[in-house]
Amino acid sequence: MNRSTSGRQRELEVLFIRSRHQWRDFFYELENGDASLLAEDPWADLDEFLAGAAPEHRESFARTLEEMIRGGEVDEQAQALAIVAAVSQPFDLSPALAMEKELRADLEAHLALLLAIGQRRFAPGREVVEKAIEDPSRRHAALIALAQLDPPAAATHGAQAYRKDRERILGTLARPLDEHEYATFYQMAEAVLQSRGREGLNEFLRAVAGSDDGLKHEFAQLAKRLLQQAETAAT
Repeated sequence: MNRSTSGRQRELEVLFIRSRHQWRDFFYELENGDASLLAEDPWADLDEFLAGAAPEHRESFARTLEEMIRGGEVDEQAQALAIVAAVSQPFDLSPALAMEKELRADLEAHLALLLAIGQRRFAPGREVVEKAIEDPSRRHAALIALAQLDPPAAATHGAQAYRKDRERILGTLARPLDEHEYATFYQMAEAVLQSRGREGLNEFLRAVAGSDDGLKHEFAQLAKRLLQQAETAAT
């Protein structure tokens, strides 16, 4: 574990104790309290923290998230689903999917559900994802989720997104690695790498490029940047 990660773990441990082992308080402090200033991503290194937590705390973590989704206010539901998407701890998304109509009433909560479905590669949620692609306010998140669920199936949508933002995306290749890009296609590719690794990324890019040699060359450059960016983030 590098020094920065080790320091982050200590921050999380101290905060959890200060929150009296109450997950809701802990989540609030990470996202909105003083601790929110400690990291760009409030859920950074949460997986590593949970891996070292006592079994009863891991159990209460999952139980608290389910309670927040089932009975919390919409902001709590959105927060819980964002955390579900950010960590790899076991979690059953079925109850959240069963509440999809209710969650759909709030944009933030529904976007969080879509992203959780994709990140968890939760196949039962695919119909919800595909339906959301038709909604302009949800299309960005839905395309990211579909790319994670089924990279080849997202190829046609990916090609459309790439054509729209091609110049913008190519312009990112010369920028510093710590500058994030929010173009839809870029984030689709980034999400596939995160959830399916290098082979999944290559599968997605090959499906989008098809027989277009020009696209293959551009995607080789994009893949190189994404891999470098992931390596930089891990150190």
